Amino acid sequence: MHTSTILALLAIPNALAAPPLSQEISIRNAELAQGLTRREYQEAAIRSLGDKSYAPYKVDCPSGWTWIRNATEGLAQGEKDFLTKRQSKTSPAVNTMASSHGIPNPPRTPTIGVALAGGGYRAMLTGLGGIMGMMNQSSEGSASGIGGWLDGVTYWAGLSGGSWATGSFMANGGTLPSDLLANLWNLDSNLIFPEDGKLSFYTSLATEVNAKSDAGFPTQITDLWGLAIASHVLPTQYQLSNTPNLTFSQLPSVVQQLGDADLPMPIIIAAEREAGELVVAENATVWEFTPYEFGSWAFGSVVKSIGAFTNMEYLGSELNNGSPNGSCYKGFDQLSYVMGTSATLFNSALLQINGTDTGLVTGLIEGFLQDLGEDQLDISRVPNSFANYNSGENPIADLEYITLVDAGETNQNIPIEPLLIPFREVDAIIAFDSSFDSTYTWPNGTALRTTFERAKILAENTGTEIRMPEVPSENGFINGGYNTRPTFFGCNDTTTPLIVYVPNYPWSGAANTSTYQLSYTDAEAQTVLYNGMRSLTLNGSIETWPTCFACALTDRSFGYTRENRTAECQSCLDTWCWAGDDNTTTPNTYDPVIGSVPPWLVSKGLTSNGSSGPTDAKGVNNTATQNTNTSSGTVRVGKMGMGLLSGMMGGLLLGSLV
Repeated sequence: MHTSTILALLAIPNALAAPPLSQEISIRNAELAQGLTRREYQEAAIRSLGDKSYAPYKVDCPSGWTWIRNATEGLAQGEKDFLTKRQSKTSPAVNTMASSHGIPNPPRTPTIGVALAGGGYRAMLTGLGGIMGMMNQSSEGSASGIGGWLDGVTYWAGLSGGSWATGSFMANGGTLPSDLLANLWNLDSNLIFPEDGKLSFYTSLATEVNAKSDAGFPTQITDLWGLAIASHVLPTQYQLSNTPNLTFSQLPSVVQQLGDADLPMPIIIAAEREAGELVVAENATVWEFTPYEFGSWAFGSVVKSIGAFTNMEYLGSELNNGSPNGSCYKGFDQLSYVMGTSATLFNSALLQINGTDTGLVTGLIEGFLQDLGEDQLDISRVPNSFANYNSGENPIADLEYITLVDAGETNQNIPIEPLLIPFREVDAIIAFDSSFDSTYTWPNGTALRTTFERAKILAENTGTEIRMPEVPSENGFINGGYNTRPTFFGCNDTTTPLIVYVPNYPWSGAANTSTYQLSYTDAEAQTVLYNGMRSLTLNGSIETWPTCFACALTDRSFGYTRENRTAECQSCLDTWCWAGDDNTTTPNTYDPVIGSVPPWLVSKGLTSNGSSGPTDAKGVNNTATQNTNTSSGTVRVGKMGMGLLSGMMGGLLLGSLV
């Protein structure tokens, strides 16, 4: 699609010509020297002159290094070391939370994971709202009886908008999300089209991305997208206007709280889009980024083989059959790039064109997005560390690059698959679902159902074990009301983790904003953030919920079954567990009323109040001021349409794409 507006935008790089890279580095080094003493993380390892930009930089290859680790070997040594430290923190936290609800200390500490779904800023805010409800630093979370459980969580997985939540929370040392909103995030400025400083913003984007290209690495819209995200949610010193050089592998050394294992281990995922594909297959390879490794537990889409992992710090180094083939590099694993890779929303828009319901697009951009897909400008290319490795069985052995996209494009919009891997021995998963599945942008369980179907196929066809409990169909979720309140899955299947499914529901505000809403006022962001918390805490309206939540998280560590659970915990599971019903008849349009208690809770006699009458963070009642929905028939993109922003980013990349 080529309109005069887009053609004009494609000329932006000429109008925004960046100064020479050497001049840019000199200017920014001067700024760095002046500002070091003022930085919150002044003791962190900050790279020197030529190494501090976004671009990867050349280093000597270490000797005696194991570059490729077969997935059958289990967990990375770095992950094992982290888990040892983390358990010393989670054990007392779990015991404290359990005893506060009359549950004895578990005989072993449960391994608990949280998974934050995708969906742009909506997902970031909703997911972090749920996290805030689990933090004892939150007065509302603590008052609800849920606050404090985050200290007992071992793993944290994020996807797309959930990866923004992951990166922001980890890089900021576990700061209370409401404080991040008040003091750091810049959400009221459009994500890629700011009200002020456009020239500086686009010049800096072009400078950083061109430097990466000059270093010999492929660049794409994802680089621009990730840098833009980082400049709104990462600590100030790592934003575009300062030194956007925080790598994922650096997090444990730069963020003391993560290095000391006071926070859960972060995992960000993306999916592989294989050659010739415009739409990602549901059985596509899922790739993991952690501070320690990049890789997958199983390679291939049509043909699966045992996967492998490589060291995260040296990602981008050219390897041949597991050995360096020339120079080694650091700095490719920029946290902003990883967050952008997990959130390639442009291809998500392409899914809508092809008849799925994962996003909204307008006619203005349909052709343009098709062009992006065909030209592969919408993907993220990672140098293939597994080239010629295990070439007889490895389906990616001949690839120069691994092409990654938003893992939500597989319809697995909740990143629970990394937490289902047997080696991680996860006992309970809290799955926050902020997906856009229904007419009015509320979830309907598609993400969980897709993971269940994928697990069956992988087990039947390849023997790959993904410990996923059974869940109902999408219609079954809606007809059973499971998408309106927390539900436990896998309660009596002791071979899988117990999943606590927490869907986005309008407890206190219109939290069904568009995935493509790229700016939020503080009031809008606060509404979504606090509604996310109340979707987990149930706004403190169900007296028995905190105890039942504790029963679910500790159940596996007791080795419980229906025959030996305590009467109180069995009563909880009888109430909150999926009973196995699956009403597949077509439901009515799902359009919940803001501020109302889910009908299922009322029908069970769990609350006698038909309306939650919630208040927001400032004590203002929301139910009288919010509409029933915010997104029917509209797509909010701030000051400009997605087609224009795609054109602008595409134009910025002309001359730097390789």
